[in-house]
Amino acid sequence: MTASSPVAPARQGTVTRVRWTICALLFFATTINYLDRQLFSLLIPFFEDELRLGPTDLALINVSFLLAYGFGMVFVGRWIDRIGTGKGLSATFLLWNVASAGHAFVGSFAGFAGIRFLLGVGEAGNFPSAVRTVAEWFPKKERALATGLFNCGSNVGAILAPLLAVRIAEAYGWRTCFLLLGGVGVVWIFFWNRLYRRPEEHPKVSPEELAHIRSDAKESTESLGVGEVFGMRPVYAVAIAKFFTDAPWWFYLTWLPKFLVSEFNLKPTFMAYAIPVVFLVADGGAVGGGWLSSRLIAGGRSVGAARKLAMLVCALSAVPVMAVGQLVGVPSVAGIPTVFVAVAILSLAAAAHQGWSSNLYTLVSDALPRPAMATVVGVMTAFGVVGGALFQIFVGWSLKITGSYALPFLLAGTLYLIGLLALHLVLPRVEPVTPKRSVPKAAIVAGGVVMLASIAGLQFALNRPPYTSVADYRATRSAQLGATGAPTEGPAARVGWMDARWYLWPTPEGTKAELIKLDRDARPIVEPRGASAKGYEGPTAEQVQASEAP
Repeated sequence: MTASSPVAPARQGTVTRVRWTICALLFFATTINYLDRQLFSLLIPFFEDELRLGPTDLALINVSFLLAYGFGMVFVGRWIDRIGTGKGLSATFLLWNVASAGHAFVGSFAGFAGIRFLLGVGEAGNFPSAVRTVAEWFPKKERALATGLFNCGSNVGAILAPLLAVRIAEAYGWRTCFLLLGGVGVVWIFFWNRLYRRPEEHPKVSPEELAHIRSDAKESTESLGVGEVFGMRPVYAVAIAKFFTDAPWWFYLTWLPKFLVSEFNLKPTFMAYAIPVVFLVADGGAVGGGWLSSRLIAGGRSVGAARKLAMLVCALSAVPVMAVGQLVGVPSVAGIPTVFVAVAILSLAAAAHQGWSSNLYTLVSDALPRPAMATVVGVMTAFGVVGGALFQIFVGWSLKITGSYALPFLLAGTLYLIGLLALHLVLPRVEPVTPKRSVPKAAIVAGGVVMLASIAGLQFALNRPPYTSVADYRATRSAQLGATGAPTEGPAARVGWMDARWYLWPTPEGTKAELIKLDRDARPIVEPRGASAKGYEGPTAEQVQASEAP
């Protein structure tokens, strides 16, 4: 915003609260960020059949967003550190809103992969900008609370998304939904450009408020190189903690609707209310986690001890989610329908994550110099995305092998304690640091390549297509099942948009009927639920068995 912008100056002698207006702008930006992010997963049922997108296609589209979002933060965060949060957040906000609305104009796997990649690059600017803005506008004793307040926007966006998207898509179509909800956020840019300035340059900030904002010891504003950023120990502490604890959050975001609908046999209308409840409770965790550490500091605890104690409370609150996978198939718990118990535990876990995140993000401003903050948030988010991507691959493998969500939930409940232990071992004391060495850029690039290779390697090892053709399926599956002969080709069927066919395998235990789906590239996929699969059209299991040739 230029110096000539029509903003009334503050009256002398008054204690203004402009910093909370800036925090409110960050809250609305984060709300729009998560609203746009969630549209794709919510609208999949409306376009997956039309565009013939299979599970592998959808997974790759999600990976396209994740990698652009996570690794884009490293570069976008560095760019924001150079040009400032005012211009940086405005530009990236415009990019992701244009990309979100652009979903309405694509109609293929490649188109969605490309537009999701662009969305990820744009959305990568939100959290680095927000954390740096909080550091500019708030003293340390208020930063965790401010971070928790703007981070509430992520839950509000996740609440609004199912309430709005499904209804708009049902009434006007999925393309109109992307166009309306993706484009409306551009209005925010007007208010941001009008109201944002650095505290020293803002005419509405009184001398008393500026003194409050700058009440901490003077911090360096000298620019830092990427190598210097990686040369500071706290960077690795927060990045490793993020690696472990973003994994459960991405699990909840991407698998929660499918888990509740498929495992508890719910109608989609239930999700319009269940998911908002989870994220509404998570809002309380975001504010409560920040409030708790701020309260501990006010009570005399050191900054480091206060943050870690608050994070320990959050980590312990996430432990009960370990039991959620075991609730499937249980009619009720203490007379309460099991699905409500599961939603309650998931809500607590989501609140625990947001409280944890409020303190983890604030640790960045506690320990690291301000000029490096956006870059550090980008680095830690890249680590978080790698952890999230690896966990997604693990979830897919676990479901394929066990057919149950028990293992993913078991792991999700332990990762916060592991993350806190790693954080404490790497950073036993939280205190401001300055760069004392510089890591060669070649080593940084090599580390990034290793992380990308780990994702690609695990995906290839665990979730590569098991069969390349029907002939490959028939040849390979015989040994896997211990079949005593060649299969009999059974009746045709459909699962959603996929063509399918039954195969009847002779085994020592008797005839095994197996349903095979064909993806977009005619590769066979075993459907473990058989005739109970969602979207199945064809003969019943009994009719399939009766169709076996004598």
